[in-house]
Amino acid sequence: MFQLNDSAALALAEPFKMSGQTPAADPFPRIRSALLSADHIIKYVQKTGMIAPFNGGGGEKSPLKAASYECKIGSEAFVYKKGINHPQKIYDGSQEYLTIPANSIVFVESEIYFRLPPFIAVRFNLQINHVHRGLLLGTGPLVDPGFWGRLCIPLHNLTNQDYHISKDDGLIWIEFTKTSSSPTHGRPPSNTDFPNIKKFIEKAAKPIFEDAAPIEILSSIPDMVSEANAKAQIAADLAQKSEKSAKSLRNWSVGGIIVGALSAVGLTATVAGLSWQYYDDNQTDIGGIKDKTTNLEKSIDQHIRDVDRYGSTPIEARASLYVLRGTVEQQQGKIKKLSDQVAELKAELDRIKPKPCDTKQTVC
Repeated sequence: MFQLNDSAALALAEPFKMSGQTPAADPFPRIRSALLSADHIIKYVQKTGMIAPFNGGGGEKSPLKAASYECKIGSEAFVYKKGINHPQKIYDGSQEYLTIPANSIVFVESEIYFRLPPFIAVRFNLQINHVHRGLLLGTGPLVDPGFWGRLCIPLHNLTNQDYHISKDDGLIWIEFTKTSSSPTHGRPPSNTDFPNIKKFIEKAAKPIFEDAAPIEILSSIPDMVSEANAKAQIAADLAQKSEKSAKSLRNWSVGGIIVGALSAVGLTATVAGLSWQYYDDNQTDIGGIKDKTTNLEKSIDQHIRDVDRYGSTPIEARASLYVLRGTVEQQQGKIKKLSDQVAELKAELDRIKPKPCDTKQTVC
């Protein structure tokens, strides 16, 4: 079983370093340019020290698969906090696990240190169990030949729960591809190693304008969730108020109908009662006046007949009697008019007077 630690890997990798020297040639030219199998991964690690630490052992827990190699979290992880535009370290390797807060982006370094020769490129991706649990990795980019350093891996926790990764669990799978040739053109690799991922993060957060503050690399989900919660609370409050208003309106409507109906009935009854009382009173008064005027008319007629019979009444007295009789006739006309109005009132009261219920009907 082949294993390789970091110091031994550094000694093996130095001849293949691309910066400042002519790198050593491919030790296995007969291996075709393609995705490397497990056997060829071991061969190249043994000769070039391209990754470390390395464990080429077999078994169910082996980090080496048929065409990929497992990598765990390293000893550093950073996160941006709202209002602070510099990365904050949240993991230093002393803890048993790394916590990725809910709805956040955490930058974690790889356990493996890469020292890629000129003819090997690397790609990586998140292990599928993390994907299924709601964790996403910034799409694994191509790591060009000649890269020396640790990977800076952005992890997106899309869930509403904190996510924990044990330092003993695998994080990503790495695949190795042999290029078609050792490149002699194109941009040369950086002469700087990247042992510390904080430099990567700060470079990514550098603003376009020189006098601007570094950019906070934060997930937008917490702000969206807070905004959504605030709007949901406002909507809930409005809905509650609307429900109360609707309930009050329903109560007022039902109560108003009942009270209105009762008032109408009461008013009708009151009006009817007063009208009937008024009718009865007027009917009585009119009857009394009619009797009195009738008697008065009879007395005047008798008095006129007596005057005509005796012929001794002065002319002025006779004239006054005729005037008195005209007055009585006017009073009789007024009494008749009043009697007609009372009759009309009686007819109207008869029309609006509640009718007795028909025993065959359910509604009166």
